[in-house]
Amino acid sequence: MPSAKRRIRAKKKRRHLIVFVLFLAVTGIFFFYEEPARRDIPENPPAVTAPEKTPAPAPAPPPEALPMVSVVMDDLGPNKKTAERVFRIKAPLTLSILPQEVYTAWIAREGHRLGYEIIGHIPMEAQQPHRLGNGGLYTWMSRDEIVKTLNKDLQSIPHIKGVSTHMGSAFTQDEDAMEAVLPELKKRRLIFLDSRTTPKSVGYELAKAQGLMALRRDVFLDDKDDPRQIEIQWKRLVTIAGKNGRAIVQAHPRKNTIEFLQKTLKNSREIQVVPLSALIAP
Repeated sequence: MPSAKRRIRAKKKRRHLIVFVLFLAVTGIFFFYEEPARRDIPENPPAVTAPEKTPAPAPAPPPEALPMVSVVMDDLGPNKKTAERVFRIKAPLTLSILPQEVYTAWIAREGHRLGYEIIGHIPMEAQQPHRLGNGGLYTWMSRDEIVKTLNKDLQSIPHIKGVSTHMGSAFTQDEDAMEAVLPELKKRRLIFLDSRTTPKSVGYELAKAQGLMALRRDVFLDDKDDPRQIEIQWKRLVTIAGKNGRAIVQAHPRKNTIEFLQKTLKNSREIQVVPLSALIAP
């Protein structure tokens, strides 16, 4: 019989043989599954290139700016229905409201709510006798009387951004009278619009000299309440605005005027309507 040592050596040889056979089997399986996958890979894969960039379109040139026009609607205050007709004009008008009238505060608040700019239309003495109504300023008043009356006028108009002159052909050419008014406007940082009811008005020049935000009217749209004349004045306004880049027109809430503005401003291609304050240089 073989000795114990020989039997042990024989068992070890069998184990080594089994391990070797298992190793060959595993290697074969691995090769069988891996090789086809490797054969699927092309020897020289195509180079990956970044997608071509599409050039950005050139920015469109900005549209040529239209001349700016401020349309100031005067004489609002005594009549609610008149104001409601003005509110139907879909454009950023500036509402110029007479002080201390029945509907002064209502028109100012409603107009402001609807997005209109509000200024006061302050009655001032004319060369020809005219009834000024509440809050009128006269050249015969003392400085204190002018200031007191003006303050009541301003307080009666909510959301006020400035004032224009109503009538005033006598008052606005009186330097002492205007010297009483302008400092009060400056205190409140209000715009002064000289309606220029007389070529002798000193209002605009004095206001500029005192550092106020000052403007002056270019055209009265409806001095004559006639559709044909209104159209003529509008064309004159457009010419001035085209030349200067801006213009101010004052108008009245009459039937012919309202109808003209509703039609003309609906699809205007000649001018852009802006609030009065937009014409103040920064």
